[in-house]
Amino acid sequence: MDVHGHEVREPEPPIAFLDLLILGEWKDHVISGQYGFIAQLNYPRHLKERPAEFRVEKFEASEDCEVQFHLSAPFDVENSPSVVSINVSPIKYGHVLLIPRVLECLLQRIDCVSFLLALYTAAGAGNPHFRLGYNSLGAFATINHLHFQASYMALPFPIQKAPTRKIITSGGCVKISELFNYPVRGLVFEGGNSLQDLSNTVSDACVCLQENNIPYNVLIVDCGKRIFLFPQRYA
Repeated sequence: MDVHGHEVREPEPPIAFLDLLILGEWKDHVISGQYGFIAQLNYPRHLKERPAEFRVEKFEASEDCEVQFHLSAPFDVENSPSVVSINVSPIKYGHVLLIPRVLECLLQRIDCVSFLLALYTAAGAGNPHFRLGYNSLGAFATINHLHFQASYMALPFPIQKAPTRKIITSGGCVKISELFNYPVRGLVFEGGNSLQDLSNTVSDACVCLQENNIPYNVLIVDCGKRIFLFPQRYA
């Protein structure tokens, strides 16, 4: 109360501009129902999106003007920087591309080093609203050079609330679970003695899918502490 006996309310904490902007874009797009799916219309995207490119010789790296900054990681290969670049066909605000070892012209296939870079990036961002994703060829990747997608979103993805059922714990103490009673199938990886253990377990699973010609998607959430892996059929 103030000196006149009137009740004084504590001011509400300000909402970060980015969160306010994103929440404003998404609050009307949550579909009613038990899963809380989110609908979004990206009208210009279909005009800019290119068809999937499978030819090895058609590697297409980003132009210099699209590069936002270079990343520094303990394991970076000398003279082959990893960069964050503008996505010229964005899904939403702040949508960028993480391109590991860009000068090596790597194909769209995950390896242990590139995946560890993605986890370091998620951990380094230190923001639970920041997520990274990966689409393999045949699972909606349209460019055949190695890249991850990244963006901010104030609301959790519906999949983050999905029930899971534990399958096993790996030698590196990584807990592996499966989505349970959910419309899509997928695996969930979390824990581990280190980020390296978590990265190795997930990247080994990705490499196995690649070697068996099975397309897949990956979603990295919770600052790199939790990863979803979705085996797919060719899209």
